[in-house]
Amino acid sequence: MSSSLGETIVKRLSEVYKIEKDEFAPLNFKDPFLILISIILSQNTTDKNALKAMKNLLASRLTTPQDFLKAGTEKIKQLIKVAGLYEQKANTIISLASWTLEKYGGDLTKLKQEEPEKVYEELTRIKGIGPKTADVFLIFYLKVRTFPIDTHIRRVVKRIGIAEGSYENMKKKLLQVFPDPFKAHILLIKHGRTTCTARNPKCNQCVINNFCKYYSSLNYSKKDN
Repeated sequence: MSSSLGETIVKRLSEVYKIEKDEFAPLNFKDPFLILISIILSQNTTDKNALKAMKNLLASRLTTPQDFLKAGTEKIKQLIKVAGLYEQKANTIISLASWTLEKYGGDLTKLKQEEPEKVYEELTRIKGIGPKTADVFLIFYLKVRTFPIDTHIRRVVKRIGIAEGSYENMKKKLLQVFPDPFKAHILLIKHGRTTCTARNPKCNQCVINNFCKYYSSLNYSKKDN
């Protein structure tokens, strides 16, 4: 599939959807440490829940790695309960805070001086930070040309017929199809949340259904009946 298809998909989706900051937690912060925490909190929950947890942390004046290490795991758990998986996420945040202090003296803006591959490798060594979390940070903060894949994107692109398989294989394919991966990433997630939902997708309302193999198969099955 060509990049012209990707450009057309992004153009059509951008005409339909307006992106709000509260729909994507990392858009609400400039500090790289806080961006990373917001991404961790958004794992397996909505960005709105992640932002509620972030609000609790900030209200308790937890903004730096030192603050989080001083507060300790138990306090963090209580503050981030709304985001779910709070024990796992609290441990990840503590590990991240320790790594940030030990490796970068508490200043993650220094990551801009590193090669993206190295940043990705180091982040994914931290327990609780996987490929998607690392890629989200790379694209949102470092503006690296990568393509984070969540459940919504996986569902949408598989239905269209653009990509399938492993995380890395899908990422490679999507980077070929979409010239602007950041915009495509956000719009495909919005599309998956709004129209191309897991259950009862609104296929007849979809502005890209003429590209979609799933939609075509539904029409063929109706004709057969």
